[in-house]
Amino acid sequence: MMTAPSLNLLSSMKSYHLIYISALLLGAAAAQAQGTATRPWYLTAIVGAVNQSSQALDYRLNGMSTQVDASYSTGLLTGAALGYDFGNGWRAEGEFTYQSTDLDGNPFAGTAGPAGSGNHAATAVALNVFREFNLVGSPTVRTYAGLGLVYMTENDIDFETAGQPERSFSGSGTGVQFLLGARYDLGQRWFVDAGLRYLLGNQVEMDSEGGGPGRIAAKFKPWGLTAAVGWRF
Repeated sequence: MMTAPSLNLLSSMKSYHLIYISALLLGAAAAQAQGTATRPWYLTAIVGAVNQSSQALDYRLNGMSTQVDASYSTGLLTGAALGYDFGNGWRAEGEFTYQSTDLDGNPFAGTAGPAGSGNHAATAVALNVFREFNLVGSPTVRTYAGLGLVYMTENDIDFETAGQPERSFSGSGTGVQFLLGARYDLGQRWFVDAGLRYLLGNQVEMDSEGGGPGRIAAKFKPWGLTAAVGWRF
């Protein structure tokens, strides 16, 4: 049978170990936070799959308008971002992306519009602002919500028909994008990111390239699933 002094000693040792383990955990969390705070700048490389639902295309020529609903299939998103972490749950970044979605079939078949199938794509720069939340209770995982102002430097639609030159229409426009996701720290410098985004672009007037006839008015509204890898410096 253990005596009262032995029980007191055992209790003291357990308390010491609990304090020691707690101190180690707090120290690790503090070191992680300090590592992030001392490297506020970061770069990310982004890749993803994008799609957009049926969109209205309006082909205009000589005062006449031909409107059709175009269907799209899944395409590709690639991009990169340069960001700054303010260390208080807020961060901002400048981003460049290329997004391309394929047109299903020939949307203008049987009309006066351009013949053939093709794709609808855009290159864009954006200024994104993010708010981070610790929804999972882990010092290495940060969930976030973001809002971005977007300028589409080139928004274009291409149509291809076998044996004939490609017909392209292009213009520029603006929009906003909404972003949700989570980041996981691999260490003090490297992290990975998984996200969901939606770009709501304004209607863009796209002129025919190469001196061809007509123009097309359309919105670019893709949503995408993305993955990214980042590096702090």
